Amino acid sequence: MAIDTDVVTEKELYEPIKEHLRELFQEKVGNCYLEITADGIFNSTIERVVRHDIIFSFLNKKASPDLTGFITVEESSPSWLQSMSSAHIKEFITVEVKKEAITLQDIYQAKLYGDLFQARYALLVSPKPIPEKIRRLDRQISICHRMSNNWVVYIGEWYSFEDKRLVSDWLPHIPFHD
Repeated sequence: MAIDTDVVTEKELYEPIKEHLRELFQEKVGNCYLEITADGIFNSTIERVVRHDIIFSFLNKKASPDLTGFITVEESSPSWLQSMSSAHIKEFITVEVKKEAITLQDIYQAKLYGDLFQARYALLVSPKPIPEKIRRLDRQISICHRMSNNWVVYIGEWYSFEDKRLVSDWLPHIPFHD
């Protein structure tokens, strides 16, 4: 069931998408932490683990990933967030959420945030189907590929607000099977 984006705001998508992605990463990749950072405010956990804190001088309320997080190298303990440092981080995650159909500019925005955080997982999510012209462009010139370590931007369709699920049809492929 598709989301009526005339009724739901982009901001209302952040929490259910965050929780679903956290569960997926936890299940498929490892211990995961995600927070909503769309307002340009990063809590001390993210600030403590980012290896190059100069990036925060480029991020603000107008330009920040909607969700930011990481996957740790080891299992969590009850106080794992308080003791986190950059040495504990296996991979970073950035997520850009759009309530409208994905555009070329959205892909470049997701690439920007992925590159700033050196995020292995740069995700771009929308409740609208991935436009065919974006699929064709990716087939012809691999628009989802990033320069950093030949990583990609993963585009997913958020299709059910009630069930909190993403379709299994990601572009260019499922991020959890790399």
